[in-house]
Amino acid sequence: MKQLHVVASRFVLFLLVISLFGVAAGQSYPSKPLTFVVPWPAGGTTDIIGRLLANAMSEELGRPVAVVNRVGGGGSLGTKSVLDSPDGGHTVLVTTSGNHILTPLKNDVGYEHDDFTPIGQVSVRSLGLAVQGDAPWQNLSDLAEDAAANPGRYTFAAVPDVLPFLTVQSWADAAGIELTHIPQQGDAPGVTGVLGGHYDMVPASLDSVESQVAAGSMRLLAVFSAERDPAAPDVPTAIEQGYDVIGNPWTGLAVSGDAPDEAVEALRQALANVVEDPEFAARADQAGATVNYTDGPAFGEQWARDWNAYEPILRPAGN
Repeated sequence: MKQLHVVASRFVLFLLVISLFGVAAGQSYPSKPLTFVVPWPAGGTTDIIGRLLANAMSEELGRPVAVVNRVGGGGSLGTKSVLDSPDGGHTVLVTTSGNHILTPLKNDVGYEHDDFTPIGQVSVRSLGLAVQGDAPWQNLSDLAEDAAANPGRYTFAAVPDVLPFLTVQSWADAAGIELTHIPQQGDAPGVTGVLGGHYDMVPASLDSVESQVAAGSMRLLAVFSAERDPAAPDVPTAIEQGYDVIGNPWTGLAVSGDAPDEAVEALRQALANVVEDPEFAARADQAGATVNYTDGPAFGEQWARDWNAYEPILRPAGN
């Protein structure tokens, strides 16, 4: 009788092991902790968003998520490291328009945008084109008409070869006008220069000019977003004004292009759940980034649109 009891116990144990194995096999991703690679320094907006995402995604996926800052090469070192980590999608890139689009267009860094699979866009910052409050232009068409009659007369202040510069240059190309670029070290000097009458316009994030616009010392002619920004609801987009130009510094998640479909789908679903959380949105807003979610396929379309818009500027024909 005792022997029968032992046999029965072992059989139950065997069934339990088989059952657990079946559960594990059905949930093979994630099979270990994940790593989120941030290709920019600790403490910046991208790093803060990455850490918020890591905490929230860990809860969704049921695995720890470590955040690693791999900095250098205009974000290319950290970005490339994700491609060099063949671990079934367990290494995830916290990517931005800078490291993902601009850096590989400017330099041969060993990757292009479509070497990755998009998980989803998380946040954007809206860019606007700001002029003095008493400038004669009320919108982009006014400026374009004036600039067409005065080629090269009007100046814009921007850091060279980054998104604000590229956005204004793309708009000028679309409008068929010539503006003169005055290189800057950041948003602040450009804003100060416009206020002082030294430059005619500056492309800047809305939070950089919010107080001046509210005081009437500056005016926004447009925002370069797909839709109007809630922070400036009365300012039309460039698209509304007839110019198909979008310039949003964005942040999102991506994995290596060879990541398995199971990993991609699990990450996409987890991210979709995270961005619906009002607490996450509030924390992102505190970090200076508005949650503006787009799913993986739409995020990939954004990559292609930005690449095609900026390639003629950063990689002129023959280069």
